[in-house]
Amino acid sequence: MRKLIDLPENEQKNRPAKAKSKGQTGQNMKHESAEKHVTGKAVYVDDMPEYPNQLHIAVGGSQHAHAKIKSIDLTSVRETLGVVDVITVHDVPGHVDIGPVFSGDPVLVEELCEYIGQPIFAVAADTMEIAKAAVAKAKIEYDVLEPTLTVEKALEDQFFVRPTHQLVRGDADKALADAPNRIQGQQHVNGQEHFYLEGQVCSVMPTEDGGMKVYSSTQHPTEVQKLVAEVLDVPINKVQVEIRRMGGGFGGKETQAAPLACIAAIVANKTRRPVKYRMSRHDDMVMTGKRHPFFNTYDVAFDEQGIMMGSNIMVAGNCGNSPDLSDAIVDRAMFHSDNAYYLNNTKVVGHRCKTHTTSNTAYRGFGGPQGVILGEQMMDDIARHLGEDPLTIRKRNLYGI
Repeated sequence: MRKLIDLPENEQKNRPAKAKSKGQTGQNMKHESAEKHVTGKAVYVDDMPEYPNQLHIAVGGSQHAHAKIKSIDLTSVRETLGVVDVITVHDVPGHVDIGPVFSGDPVLVEELCEYIGQPIFAVAADTMEIAKAAVAKAKIEYDVLEPTLTVEKALEDQFFVRPTHQLVRGDADKALADAPNRIQGQQHVNGQEHFYLEGQVCSVMPTEDGGMKVYSSTQHPTEVQKLVAEVLDVPINKVQVEIRRMGGGFGGKETQAAPLACIAAIVANKTRRPVKYRMSRHDDMVMTGKRHPFFNTYDVAFDEQGIMMGSNIMVAGNCGNSPDLSDAIVDRAMFHSDNAYYLNNTKVVGHRCKTHTTSNTAYRGFGGPQGVILGEQMMDDIARHLGEDPLTIRKRNLYGI
């Protein structure tokens, strides 16, 4: 049988020669910054030449996961040689809450602390080392409250950052009651640190028209622009945000870069001096959000061939102390909980659990991995129950089979 690419010899001779592409389609191309990366010539925010009179930021955070501030004394902080200014929430000229979608993320805490490391004040000094040393001199008295640290405790207390959602198809309860086989299971899916090579960093320069020029390592420059404008109470067009390149993000710089830019902009606005805020790796890992840990459960019914007849599925995301992007992330875990398998009659419930930890955020997969793994466990557990090959059970439950 002649293949599609085969042509009679006379047609091959008369066929015009293939024209060389004038564009890049079909051409191998090296990354536009590859040479700069491997030679060390690529310029990131922290590589940019520092401005004259530039200040450096360090932030003082909560020492407790859940507490109310009874008193705060920053006198020794302000008196430290090399410290130029110290700001608190009372120095914010505009919006205090910088939640990306829903409220719940104060740029600086006034009274209630909801995770260890939550920013309370910021120190601006001649060097980062001076600023960090000054932070340690703060005297803060707390009324320590009981924290919620696990998803199980949040579920027990119905402690959520956003309302619960559910997806329903058919009559799951009837299918579960009538099926010849029924098993239950649960799993914990742990979180993950982004660990981008370039940490969180920004550099801010006040402009002559009352605005700000912001250099930020961010995946979402427009959001940084909007939030900086809001905390400064200036029109958005007075804030310019430039992102040259990032040394990794993976979701960790989608919303988490904005608080640095906002704090630096508040200091720059107050002092009228350029400001750089580069988090140490320690502060970055303590203060910024991670991949959402999940606690998932299932109750599944199936016939003697291992084909699912009905199921009740729960996915519960550990969202941390605020909504951030958790509404969409838990939804996506729900949407992915079937994996590649036809659930038939089912009810899928997604909880957005609040804990007194850093607010978890976007990470590659955005909730998908935490959902799909539940489908795989169900296939393995059904196979184990029936004494079948797990691959056989998977094939029998695939969509379209």
